[in-house]
Amino acid sequence: MLAFASLVTGLVHAADPDYSDLWWNPAESGWGMQIVRGGDVMFATLFVYDATMRPTFFTATLELTAGAWRGTLHQTSGPYYAAQAFDPSKVVVRNAGALVFTPLTQDSAKVDYDVDGGLVSENVTRQTLRLDDYSGSYPVTVQRVTSHCPDAAANGDRVAQESLAIAQSGTVMSIDWTSAQRSCRYTGAYQQSGKLGAMQANYTCSDNEFGDMQLFELTRHDGFVSGRYQGHGISNGCDYRGRFSGFVPD
Repeated sequence: MLAFASLVTGLVHAADPDYSDLWWNPAESGWGMQIVRGGDVMFATLFVYDATMRPTFFTATLELTAGAWRGTLHQTSGPYYAAQAFDPSKVVVRNAGALVFTPLTQDSAKVDYDVDGGLVSENVTRQTLRLDDYSGSYPVTVQRVTSHCPDAAANGDRVAQESLAIAQSGTVMSIDWTSAQRSCRYTGAYQQSGKLGAMQANYTCSDNEFGDMQLFELTRHDGFVSGRYQGHGISNGCDYRGRFSGFVPD
């Protein structure tokens, strides 16, 4: 996923990004971590192996402190999973150490944890299971911040109702983006890291504008589509950035 990392380097990111995903070290397949965001905390499940190579898992509820997510690492044991009746008295939870998740980019992080004094430090990335398919038509709400245009009247921060028609075949993607004033076609290569997609695109518009655009933090889940973008109009000198979100019609 190095290409993906280079694609989003330097882009304007969300102030409070969601790191919910599967995380792993691709060079050390067989263990990993899952993170689920809930409000202002994240719940991490770490699935690893002990010194005798037996599957082992730990959990931690993480809070954001000084740029990193930190929490106590717990080890839990309990009754046999296939027992006829669950006996809660056999559940044992102990504090095994601590875990720190430090984001490096949108799709990479450093994980430091200790279990009974044994320290582990790993660089991890989001794990992609399968590529999402964005093909379809979507009504979206778009925020667009325009700057550096020679025509000062074109600059500003605006919100509008627009529509996207997306065609995707694997990593090949095109987007017809239509507003009340014009339509533009974006074409390029789609990439994905975990649940986040990205696209490096060239675009041309019905009013003869053309340029480059980077779309990132793309998601299509649970009936919604969203993303962010940043680019430059080669033909007019304008810079653009913003975000969009919409729903997947039934």
